[in-house]
Amino acid sequence: MPLLRLLFRCAILVVGALIGLGLFLFAVVAFVGFLFVSLLTGRKPNLQFRVNKNPWAQHRPPAPDGDVVDIEAREVKDAPTSLPR
Repeated sequence: MPLLRLLFRCAILVVGALIGLGLFLFAVVAFVGFLFVSLLTGRKPNLQFRVNKNPWAQHRPPAPDGDVVDIEAREVKDAPTSLPR
């Protein structure tokens, strides 16, 4: 009986290792596929899967005095009227 139990545990261990290896290989192939498609299309791969960065954060209502926009302002100088040659 102990021999049968040992063989059963070894079989479960081997099956688990094979499933883990298969999932790892699937992830590697999917990643290489994403990179290959991004190289063909010329676009940066979007591998960000999390929609909400902090799902436990409380949602705040909008400010009562209207829309608040926080931007970084830069001064843009006038372009020359003619191009240098």
